[in-house]
Amino acid sequence: MKPIDGVWDTITSFGNLARAAQRAAAGKRGHAAVARFLFRVEPELLRLQRELQDGSYQPGVPFEFEIVDPKPRTIAAAPFRDRVVHHALIDPLEDELDRRLVPQCFACRRGKGQHRALRYAQRLVRRNGWFLKLDVAKFFPSLRHEVVLSTLAAIVADTRAMALCERIVRASGTDGCGLPIGNLTSQWFANLALARLDQHVLAVLRPAGYVRYMDDFVLFANDKESLQAMHGAVAAFLAGELLLRLKPTATILAPVTEGLPFLGFRVYRGMLRLRPQNLARTRARLQKRAAQLRTGAIDQQQYADSVRAVVAHLRHGNTLAWRRTLFATTAASEAADPFLRQSQQPRRQLRQPGRQCAVCQPQQERTFDPQQQPGPAPRQDVLPPDRGDRFTASPRRAP
Repeated sequence: MKPIDGVWDTITSFGNLARAAQRAAAGKRGHAAVARFLFRVEPELLRLQRELQDGSYQPGVPFEFEIVDPKPRTIAAAPFRDRVVHHALIDPLEDELDRRLVPQCFACRRGKGQHRALRYAQRLVRRNGWFLKLDVAKFFPSLRHEVVLSTLAAIVADTRAMALCERIVRASGTDGCGLPIGNLTSQWFANLALARLDQHVLAVLRPAGYVRYMDDFVLFANDKESLQAMHGAVAAFLAGELLLRLKPTATILAPVTEGLPFLGFRVYRGMLRLRPQNLARTRARLQKRAAQLRTGAIDQQQYADSVRAVVAHLRHGNTLAWRRTLFATTAASEAADPFLRQSQQPRRQLRQPGRQCAVCQPQQERTFDPQQQPGPAPRQDVLPPDRGDRFTASPRRAP
């Protein structure tokens, strides 16, 4: 596959920067920094274009904060103008970069995602007897800049675009190591670096099945011994080529009948079960949102959107009983939330012959008078059913 070249003019064009600003602002227009940038969008974009073209652009200082759900992490949020640059760089290259990834990679790609990865993993569980679940230890903080840049150098031949990639990579982490979690460029650069592992596994190790979602990946086979050999080969490749190591506590070698823990679910051949720790986190998250609704920190629409997002995610697994419990325990919140009550009512009623049903009209407000709206008359040429023999397809005939 030929390296990407001749894209610098497209990256720094005003139209591409304007589209990048719109994508970077999606869902964040209420933030003060975003609003200030968009208020003077044309001067800001012209200034950014000039800095990119003359090489004076320098990434700003990110805002760092800690999260503990699902595990302790440090998130580095780049300034908004830097996020505009990230979109301006990645968006024109996305199709070409996506072609460098194998179909078994599902993270941060259009048409892929977490739920498709779960369904694909379930198909592999049904076809194989054993799985080897692996995880890279501290993936984003441990990723070496030299590994990322050498990977990009084999893909991007445009020298000015490559210089911008290097400037973004060098501005993150310390001692030539680490990419910030959450940036669009970090997701793509990390995904491309682990694509080297994908190609090695599929071309050299050749497992019966393989699936990867960022730094979580699973190998499948029908015997335990072959997976044990692959485990050592994968560890050696990560240490020698990518300067990474596996997380020993996350390594699992087991038969598929025990269920594959993957992306918050336990994958069986016939079902997807939500893992207990994820169930506890989901409950705690919903309780927090309900408390914010009671105190006025969020409005009813935001609370309803949160509940719908959780339910939409859980519907991909076998979680019907728990979802019913969820709505039963949040009845008090629903009483103050008309949006949730609307979501549980049928949005339309099927039209029946001879009667008119109002769309989205509550059941208690609908009236029907058979004298004013008579139904269709019964057909006279249809014989009544024979009650003497319920299993005959046609009425009995006289001898």
